[in-house]
Formats: sequence, structure tokens, C-alpha cells
Amino acid sequence: MRGHGGLGASVLALAALLLGAAPAQAEGGTASYVFAEDAERVAGEASSTDAHTLAAGRGHRSEIGPNETLYYAVDLDASSYAYASAVAVPKPGAKVDARDSLTVTLRDRRDNQCGTGDRRFGSAAYPRPLAAQAVRAVKADGGVCQEAGPYFVVVERETEGTSAQEPWQLELRLIEEPAVEGKGAPTVAPSPSPTGTPAGVPGGEPVERPGGTGFNDAVALAEGSFKTRLAPGESVFYRVPVDWGQRLYVEPELGSATSERSMAYVSDALEAALYNPAYGPVEDRSVLFGGSPKTVPSEPLQPVAHENRHASASAVKATRFAGWYYVQLTLSPEMAEVFQGDDFGVTLRVGVQGEPADGPRYAGDAGPFQVGDAERDAAEAGHSEAEVARGETMAVVAASGIGAGTVLLAGLGVWFLVARRGAAARAPGPNGAPANPPSPGQGW
Repeated sequence: MRGHGGLGASVLALAALLLGAAPAQAEGGTASYVFAEDAERVAGEASSTDAHTLAAGRGHRSEIGPNETLYYAVDLDASSYAYASAVAVPKPGAKVDARDSLTVTLRDRRDNQCGTGDRRFGSAAYPRPLAAQAVRAVKADGGVCQEAGPYFVVVERETEGTSAQEPWQLELRLIEEPAVEGKGAPTVAPSPSPTGTPAGVPGGEPVERPGGTGFNDAVALAEGSFKTRLAPGESVFYRVPVDWGQRLYVEPELGSATSERSMAYVSDALEAALYNPAYGPVEDRSVLFGGSPKTVPSEPLQPVAHENRHASASAVKATRFAGWYYVQLTLSPEMAEVFQGDDFGVTLRVGVQGEPADGPRYAGDAGPFQVGDAERDAAEAGHSEAEVARGETMAVVAASGIGAGTVLLAGLGVWFLVARRGAAARAPGPNGAPANPPSPGQGW
């Protein structure tokens, strides 16, 4: 068994090399935004006629220039909600203006606007990933944008003349939410739940938990207190599983720092943004920092419910389904100019209130709109989505165990015998000719 164990370890090591390791952070603690390994590269087109089709349920990579409008095509059915999202990734260190924006719009082939959403850098005017989303809703009374067929995702970038004019990288996704079976879900928004700081904010010594670089490798968190260190200008991503009926509370805190200035402060020093399982914005807030520990103003989200989509408040509308909720933290580059240190401590307190409730009965696969044992286990272990995928693949390899090693050794043995036979065939005989010339049709 010991020999088999060593062989299994070798097989696993080989599989790890084939699968690739997680992206390493660059020197200084910062890292570039990491896109999904299987993200398809697709060019946006200025004309809808030439638009390339985005596949539902997977990531796509593209880019957009300053003040450019790009078209992408999608095929929608007549019963599913459709969520088209775009994440803009400016070049690290690039200059951006508070008015620079990203807009995503869904249009049908008759040019009806089905849904639109936009995001601006606002007062936190420093480069960071910025996500916007458009939603095609399914309406009981029918109307425009309800039929099955081709639609267009239109992505627009607005850039001021004083901003950097380099292209922004784009991450594009189309997520579909199945219809609800039976009589359907309620069509009236629930009464707002009380807000304010919850009584049970997680305490204790925070656990070290560095974040991911983007949605693809966002690090999972369960309830508790966590800490990391951010370099000025760095963005990190986390994700928290929130089931039907539960409400999420996230409290980021920027730790104390020293400065040689007598009046030291940074506005929008730490910016925190929340996104739902379809990568749609929920809310974002920032904090003015003067050197003492400072918490980003936070309130619990509304309990997750299908009928939240009918609410008027955008933060309530966004909590319309269960699944992974994402937290993006960005530290202002100005921190390097005002306060001492190469990086700064950030504490993230996470609470998930309430017991899981029954969700709607979807007519199809719930996809990302559900929370099960796999999601809860990943949250407890602190795994990213990419790590979970790699772990599943490694489990398959490990489960095959000796069989995989046998196949590997058999392959190596065949290679060795072929190579040895070829060498023998090429070896000169007594008269200088090959001792074992190849037969007709046989290669060297």
C-alpha cells in the first residue's frame, strides 16, 4: 500500500501540474483581476448586425474603449428572467473621474429597452472593478420583451477627457432564472424588515482570510470575523452563501494607521460593494478615515425572498434569490500618500441571520440560485469557486487511485519500449546499415 500511496501522490502531483495552480499574488500583496480560466474571448461590435452571441451560464472576456458603445447578442426564452452583467476592469493605477461610468442595457430586436443599469465611480474616484447589470423581467400581463428570440446586450462606457483613455477589460455574463412552477410566486413586495445594526455582531479574534482578485476566485466566508491586509489601490472579493429567508450582514472595518501629518485623513478610504448571485449590484458604501479604526456604515440586508423583486428600493430588489452574495473591498490609493505602511489591516465581520426557509419551486434547474451542503462546506473551509472546481477534479483523479497510476505507468512503459525499439532499429550493424530496418509502412 505504501508503494501505491507514493504512486497516487505522483499521479496527484501530475494532475496538479496539468490543472494549474491558483494565481499567485504579485510582489507587494496586490494582484490583477483574474478572469475564469474557461472565459471565452468575444469582441463587442459597433453594429448589432455583427454582434457575437454570448452563451448563458458562462463567463466571457472582452474590452471596451473610452466613450464606446458595443453590441453583443443573446438568445432568451419566454419564461425565464434574464440577467446580463458586465464587470469593467480599468488598468491598475489608471486615472478615473467620478463621472466615468459603465452602462448595460438589454434590448429586443425592435429596439425596445427591456432593462438597464449603470454604475459610476462617484466620490471614490479611483480605479477598481465596477459591475453593472440589466434585467429582462417576466411579466404576468405580457408586454414588450416577453417573447422568445434574439436580444442584444448593449455595453456603454462614458469617460471624461481627463481620465485615462486605455481600454477597460470586460467580464460579461448572462444568467437565466427559471420560471416558478404552479400558481407562481407572490407579486407583491413584502413589508420591509427592521434595519439597524444587529445585536449579534460576530466578535472574537478574527481569522486570517485573504480575499480573491475577482468574482471567479472570490474566497468563501461563513459567519464570523475575518481579517486581511490590503495594499493601497487593491481590490479583494469574498462570497457568502445566503439561503431563502436569511438576511446578510457585512461590516468592514479599516484598522488604525499612523501618519506624519497633523491633519491626516482620506475620504472614501475603504469602499465596500455588495453583489447578488447574478452579479448584480446590491449596495456600496465607503468611509472617511482619519487614522483611528473606522467601520463602513452597514445594515442587514432584507431577508432573501423571491417577491423582493417587486420592491421599489434597489437594495431590496437585489435580494431576490438565494445563493452566493459577493463582497468587494477596495482600499484607496491615497492611503499610501497619507498614512505609513505598505498595507493596512481590514476586519470583515459577517453575519447570516435566520433559519433557511423553503424557496420557490423552479420549473428548471435552480443553478446558482440555491444554497446546499456544498456551498456551506466551501464557506466553512474558505474555498474559492476556482478551488472548489479544482478540488472536484482532483477528487476524481484521487478516486481513480491505483487505476490512474497504472494507466500512467503503462503509458510510460509503452513510451520506453517504443523509444528503445526505435533506438535499436537505428543502431548501425556491422556493415554500417541499420541492424533492424523498419518494415514497409513503418516509421522510424
